[in-house]
Amino acid sequence: MLHAQSYTTTATNPILLPNYSFITPKKPISPRRVGSTFCSNLPQSSVTCSHPELVQPKPKLKPFPSPPTQRPQPPPSPAVELPPRVYVGHALYKGKAALTVSPRPPEFTSLDSGAFKISKEGCVLLQFAPSAGPRVYDWNKKQVFSLSVGEIGNLINLGAKESCEFFHEPFLGKSDKGKVRKVLKVEPLHDGSGHMFNLSVQNMPENINENIFIPVTKAEFSVFNSLFNFIMPCLLGWNAFGSSIKPEVYIASPKKEDHE
Repeated sequence: MLHAQSYTTTATNPILLPNYSFITPKKPISPRRVGSTFCSNLPQSSVTCSHPELVQPKPKLKPFPSPPTQRPQPPPSPAVELPPRVYVGHALYKGKAALTVSPRPPEFTSLDSGAFKISKEGCVLLQFAPSAGPRVYDWNKKQVFSLSVGEIGNLINLGAKESCEFFHEPFLGKSDKGKVRKVLKVEPLHDGSGHMFNLSVQNMPENINENIFIPVTKAEFSVFNSLFNFIMPCLLGWNAFGSSIKPEVYIASPKKEDHE
């Protein structure tokens, strides 16, 4: 029995490693002499070379590209919460007309110092709507009269048997002077139960000449006066001034002229 010797190599290690395997020939070997060299005819057979301890290297995989690093985003700035706007009013509904009362805030302008100054005083709007049927009023034909702070003061001090009258000309001092006139009369009722509010409007560009009457009882007039007294400081901006006062600002002793 002959021993055949074979060698295996690896791509990473060029050292030859022997691996023996036994081969049994199928036919007897007949040596023959060729010159001074003996050679033998060996049958063709296949030899498998393997080594259990050798492990073929695995191909290296390309690593996945790491995601681009993202810079941390700054937290969103909190939204500035504005105070909600509130609409208020008071209404009277009578047989021939309806009357609503609603305040309008003053206007402010900002100064270079960061403070605010009132530029226009607030007012109270009186809206008169004529009747269009039982408990139905035509607000498309409403007429508006704006009461100033001084006019509100006159109404507050109006006696049970007293009357007052206010005249407005919206285009006074302009090219349309005299084209629109509004007169509000507040007169006591004959039975002494209250006052009659009478608004007269003359509007030449729109061809309007209308009078709207609505009676106001003593109790209803008392409610008006209560609302007027409450809203008066706000129309002058005094409530905004009171909210802006900070105690630490007035810790220092007041100046001499403050007491004069």
